[in-house]
Amino acid sequence: MESFDSKILRVVLTSALLLSAACASTAPPSYRPWAGDEDNPADASLAADVHTALLDKLGRDAMAIEIDVDGGSVRLSGHVDERSTQELAEEVALSVQGVERVESRLELDSGERSATPVGKAVSNTELEVQDAVLELRVGKNLLAEIGRYALDLEVESTDGVVSLRGRLPDRNRKRMALKVAKETSGVKTVIDLLDVD
Repeated sequence: MESFDSKILRVVLTSALLLSAACASTAPPSYRPWAGDEDNPADASLAADVHTALLDKLGRDAMAIEIDVDGGSVRLSGHVDERSTQELAEEVALSVQGVERVESRLELDSGERSATPVGKAVSNTELEVQDAVLELRVGKNLLAEIGRYALDLEVESTDGVVSLRGRLPDRNRKRMALKVAKETSGVKTVIDLLDVD
């Protein structure tokens, strides 16, 4: 004869099994945060590559970035904390093989949002001027060190974070380019988006 406790345990276990079966039948077939909402395997793979590159190059702040892929077109959206993430995410995504075009809808989610529109515009303009000056300084140093190959590179700067994107003929020139950028006054971090032939 079955005890009262055993009967209760059997009822609870049976109920739990029925509930889990019901939930499983209504749940989506799989949860793939790495692939976003893509249904096409090629798009899902490219979304994963872009997300990996963003996390690798921009760090923790890139976790909040949502990625939509349609063929070679990528759309970035969401809120980020760092202006450098907002500004450089497009460059990082463009460096991923298979990406042809990037549309960035990233919004800055920092204290700057609470600033007055005029104060924010002046502050942003000053920061953009500083970024442009640093880009020019890095570009000039690259020209002095690696010559005409510097003309094939794209230099982007945001708040002292500099990305170098483009193709160089060998690893030695890549190493030199990264060293020059890192040693340029005002550069805090260099994001390596360089390819080598």
